[in-house]
Amino acid sequence: NSNRCQIVGCFALTELSHGSNTQRIRTTATYENGELNFCTPNIGAMKVWSGNLALSATHALVFAQLYVGGRCEGLHGFAIRVRDENTHRALPGIKIGDMGEKAGQWNGVENGWMIFEGYRCSVDALLNRGCEITKDGRYVHSFKTNRDKKSVSLRALPIGRVGIIGKGIVALRAAATIGIRYSAIRKQFGPSDGDELPILCYPLQRRRLLPILAAAIPIDLLQEKLMDHSKKLLHRILNGEHGYELVEFSKEFHALTSCCKPCVTWMGVAALAEARAACGGHGFLFISRLNELRDSYDPTQTFEGENNVLLQQASNYLLSQKKKGILTTPMGSGNFLKSRPSSFVGWKEDTYENVTSAYEWLLHYLLVKTQEELDEHRKNGKDAFTAQNETQIDAAHPLSIAYAELTMIRWAEEAVDNVKDEKCRKVLRDVVRLFALSQQQKHLALLYIGGYCTGPEFGTRVKKEQIDLERNLSPECVSLVDAIAVPDFALASALGASDGRAYEHMAADFLSREVYRAPFADDLMAVLKANKTK
Repeated sequence: NSNRCQIVGCFALTELSHGSNTQRIRTTATYENGELNFCTPNIGAMKVWSGNLALSATHALVFAQLYVGGRCEGLHGFAIRVRDENTHRALPGIKIGDMGEKAGQWNGVENGWMIFEGYRCSVDALLNRGCEITKDGRYVHSFKTNRDKKSVSLRALPIGRVGIIGKGIVALRAAATIGIRYSAIRKQFGPSDGDELPILCYPLQRRRLLPILAAAIPIDLLQEKLMDHSKKLLHRILNGEHGYELVEFSKEFHALTSCCKPCVTWMGVAALAEARAACGGHGFLFISRLNELRDSYDPTQTFEGENNVLLQQASNYLLSQKKKGILTTPMGSGNFLKSRPSSFVGWKEDTYENVTSAYEWLLHYLLVKTQEELDEHRKNGKDAFTAQNETQIDAAHPLSIAYAELTMIRWAEEAVDNVKDEKCRKVLRDVVRLFALSQQQKHLALLYIGGYCTGPEFGTRVKKEQIDLERNLSPECVSLVDAIAVPDFALASALGASDGRAYEHMAADFLSREVYRAPFADDLMAVLKANKTK
């Protein structure tokens, strides 16, 4: 039935008044007389943003607070039927509707809302891994703590974030493809006695576009590894595996997806905006697709968790690991904890070593800084919740971002080391180093404020190395774009077509709109003539 689309599912977690704070979801599922009774207690508890729900979904995975014997057992998942299989109408006790128009390309996705008014179903709807309601009406579970219970209910969310990282990659690829291909054929200015130069020859244009290309490739490698880890994690969970190592693996996976998804989606949306501006006035045309794509990828910044909220999950994880003295992690992203980085003493020959050493130092510095700020706020009488919020801006927030970036850089370098073709490996290493330097530039102030470096050498070398890499990669960037670009029919950009004939594609579109004589021309001329006579 599912293969013939007779069964269509949707995911119903978010409510009108609650999204990120999932534990405060208000929809209730109450065990009564051998059944579950679903209720939306107020308008803020209506389910929203459920893809497929408005028109297509026959079933839904609904998250609600489970009540058994008058006691709330917390958030649980339930697989329920929401429409009649013959009439496709919403079942009694359920109201369903559409959320209305959205920006970009997302009107093709039917995001729906849902209200429960005493909808009743079998207890079998409860997703009962680790818990169940017995025939005599008792709630029993095998969780050691409430934290374990919560993590099982929402364990699939980090896997979904890996998919959202993929959307950020597509945005980066599109921005790099359109921006670089157009800049390679667009000629403006040049020596007074010479030909005009492609704008890609100008250092400022390379600075705008090459870091976008340099981000797309390492992040693609990151997602590939995260996908592999997600499959292994899901397989182990479904096989009923337990144990300390699996718990640590799950925590690390959650932390990584919680910081990588924000960083990548921010990069993707910013890249499309930068590419639009880098293409000048023609970039504003609809046929460039850059504005449309920017609007379409904008919601990735809030899909599967609002970015700034998600980042806090990663910093909390790192603080916990350090406090427990856990200095190595199953996927290796936290292995920097066992290092003892020293301050900058001089630029080494290998750019990669310079960058990763600085990142390790920065992470240790921000871990100490975050913990010290937390302790200081608690000492001054602030509760744990307030103290955590007060440490975000200059400590915990950059800590999570630096953790994501160092993981991206290291995993990309490991993947490139396995490339057999020597020439290809050298180019890709330069790409990884350009990505690393362009990201590290954002942290220069913290590196100086924290005392990693004091004189001009480190900052000067970071900037010079990035300029040199952008210059060296300039002859390769069109080939690199061709290697990662989607086919022309999918890109659908007059400026970014692979044949390099951007002007001809634009002109053909313009000429298809030729106006021989406006339908209202006669009326307009009569009005102008009458006004002239007066």
